[in-house]
Amino acid sequence: MKKLLGIFAHPDDESYMAGGTIAKYVKAGWQVDLVCATRGEKGTRGEYTDADDVQFGVIRQKELEAAASILGVRSTTFLDYKDGGLSAMPPGEIEEKITRFLMEHVPDVVLTFEPAGITNHPDHIKLTLATTFAFQKYAWERKSLNPADDNPPKLYFGCMPESIVSYFVKKKFIPEESFDKPMTGVEDKRITTVIDISRVKTTKINALKSHVSQAGEIEQHLSIPNNPFLKQEHFILRFSGVTEVFMGKYDRIADRL
Repeated sequence: MKKLLGIFAHPDDESYMAGGTIAKYVKAGWQVDLVCATRGEKGTRGEYTDADDVQFGVIRQKELEAAASILGVRSTTFLDYKDGGLSAMPPGEIEEKITRFLMEHVPDVVLTFEPAGITNHPDHIKLTLATTFAFQKYAWERKSLNPADDNPPKLYFGCMPESIVSYFVKKKFIPEESFDKPMTGVEDKRITTVIDISRVKTTKINALKSHVSQAGEIEQHLSIPNNPFLKQEHFILRFSGVTEVFMGKYDRIADRL
């Protein structure tokens, strides 16, 4: 059985970025686990305006667990960091936790954010750096144990294509800026993998709706006419084992992880 591990910063990141891909690969017989760095206690409060940070963190944890159940995820692990505080962590702190998790769970595929964190969120960016560092240690360890391995682990960055982001900004579906930086997306030519999620679209939608506290933003996302992110999810294959991957001029876009 193949194993997929998603590493995200906040509850709902998993459903927005990779909910369809997760559901699709669960249906294909893969074992999927999630790691969430925080409980998202600083997020939009929705109907829970009277909850303090601890109470709201518990609410969001339960929402993620509900979404994970819908997607077919085997386990969800929280790293217990504070929402908004990842970039203040000492060097190596998060990296060490993720490395240990990788060594223990031995995934074939790891998913996280692209380097700009998709939305420029500092937590996303920090987690991408930490996950990339940890993955390289994990890949080298795997290689040392089996130098002839012809099926090395892979690290993928979830992303939004520049072409779609620019259209969304033009139509005012998303803001021009996020965290004081322009919303730009990733150059389309850098995208290596596009997963068709049309057959699991309903599963992704139901997982998103499990994040009740974020209902306002989620309904806005779901109301976008012919929303392409409910049909396909986009990734950059960054590492195949210890080998860095770059999309070349003559490479073709893959339709599977």
